[in-house]
Amino acid sequence: MGNLTAFDSNLLGDLEQNGYVICRQFMSQSAIDELKQNIDRYAQRDCPGIIKEKDGVTFRGIHGPHLYDDYFEKIASNEQIVALAEKVLGEACYLHQFKINMKQNMSGQSWPWHEDFVYWNEKDAIAEPKLINIALMLDDSDLLSGPLCFIPGSHKRLNSYGETDESKLLDWENDLSADLNYKIDRDAIAEMITDNGVEYATGSAGDLLVFNPLVAHCSGSNLSPTDRRLLILTFNALSNAPTVCMGRPEFLCGSVTKA
Repeated sequence: MGNLTAFDSNLLGDLEQNGYVICRQFMSQSAIDELKQNIDRYAQRDCPGIIKEKDGVTFRGIHGPHLYDDYFEKIASNEQIVALAEKVLGEACYLHQFKINMKQNMSGQSWPWHEDFVYWNEKDAIAEPKLINIALMLDDSDLLSGPLCFIPGSHKRLNSYGETDESKLLDWENDLSADLNYKIDRDAIAEMITDNGVEYATGSAGDLLVFNPLVAHCSGSNLSPTDRRLLILTFNALSNAPTVCMGRPEFLCGSVTKA
């Protein structure tokens, strides 16, 4: 699938320090093209977990494709990716979530400032942030296409959240929309940006992005003429597996049996 020999102790140190790191040229262009062809094929199927933007037409995200398609099951269980997750986490792990953020050209909408762990803690009963996101850039990403934007080092502080709409807390679709609950409080964001600045995760198709579940991040709308798709595998440490099921759909909440 790719080459992770470059993911050495220096990159692990950067991940610890900043909360994210990019491993360049992980996947070849031919492999990326094959992946995108399979995504286009899958998007035309009537599978659970395919989410549209508010217009009801534009694809926003595809969730849990490994549950319904052999091609994506092989991606989810790729030995190099799993080995990287275990290297970062320091122990055996399982796949908790598989999603493809579509961010389609000229129409893909933004994601507000948030961190991921609060959703897995509140919605899936995962106790500790012993998770890691491993994301593959499927398209070239520049500032116009709405790349992920991180506040480096923000994973080292406790976040506070703005007001939540209690009526939407049980609505899993709201967790996938541009109108998230658990958005990080704007004063906290302003303070973190003043202290640490921001960094944009721009790069080329085939680059691999690894980021901490606590790091503050957002992304703008895609105003470019090309798509900006990102495939994200989230792994959870086996020792951190939830002991109860909170009832979210299977395509959002993996289990140890899906390792």
